[in-house]
Amino acid sequence: MDARVKRFRDEASRQGAGGVGRRYPEELRSMAVAVVKARGDEPLARVAADLGVSSVSLQRWIEQEQPARFRPVEVAPESEVEPTGLVLITPQGYRVEGLEGEALVSLLRVLG
Repeated sequence: MDARVKRFRDEASRQGAGGVGRRYPEELRSMAVAVVKARGDEPLARVAADLGVSSVSLQRWIEQEQPARFRPVEVAPESEVEPTGLVLITPQGYRVEGLEGEALVSLLRVLG
């Protein structure tokens, strides 16, 4: 067994972490994410099994470790002209104007 995995399991056992409904302390979650990074391309499910945690929890811990990123956007000035044709506003806040029929259907298929 990998030394990092053994250390994680020992610490989790010592702290009483794990099991359904129990929370792992931040230190243990960071330790688990470090094991994932050290193993590179190994399947997440295998690493999770070795650590004794669910792959869903492990995936969530990885996502929480990553800092939020902003994407640059270009904001167009509001037009006083009423849009012609259909207007698509996605749940993510994107607004698409000026597409007709098949072009709009194609876009919806790509986004769907």
